[in-house]
Amino acid sequence: MGAEGFCDEFIQKARREREKLEEVRHSEEVVEEEIKQSIYDEVVTIFGIPVIFRDHSIIEDKAVMRMPEDFTPRTEDEIASVYFLGSRPGYVFSNGYLNFMTAFNWTNNLMPDASIFDFTKFAKDAIDRIGPKTHFMNEEKITQEGTSLAILQFVSQTIDSVNYNVMFFTSLEGRLLIGSVTFDQKYAKRLLPLVLEMVKSFRIKQVEEEVQS
Repeated sequence: MGAEGFCDEFIQKARREREKLEEVRHSEEVVEEEIKQSIYDEVVTIFGIPVIFRDHSIIEDKAVMRMPEDFTPRTEDEIASVYFLGSRPGYVFSNGYLNFMTAFNWTNNLMPDASIFDFTKFAKDAIDRIGPKTHFMNEEKITQEGTSLAILQFVSQTIDSVNYNVMFFTSLEGRLLIGSVTFDQKYAKRLLPLVLEMVKSFRIKQVEEEVQS
């Protein structure tokens, strides 16, 4: 066997080994064990990767949300490369190797806290119009620490995959804040429990917290 043939065989063998490892990481057995974990545990494994979650100060230090410790804000160029169609969020957090990212758009639309739950129906209609291949999965309306939080779950078809979206709405300083966590639908069984915990960890800082930070 020549050097070129040996190299090709080595590459193919390495590829097969990598594919086997990926199958194990995403197996039902691994997922069933991992979904018992919480983002409030000391360490969480996500498809075999150990991840530490912590509270991040976000939106100009006006709010807090629990995310992977190494989630960092993306630059404007990085955001533009991902959200090249439609309106772009002002803030995006990810770490480059986990299968999801978190985005926020603090709009200029006036929206009192008391109107957040009513706004959800309008949001669903707007999402339906923008994405005709959208299917809504669930809807929640919760109040925590005096703040209304509406959560929509839906799947949407992209060019090459189906995205699972967990979108949430709240009022920050009287303006509509839209947050979202997005991932490939094929990872939903593992990621959805974590993502919902993340979304429900969102809270607006009180005046005293802002002064201290």
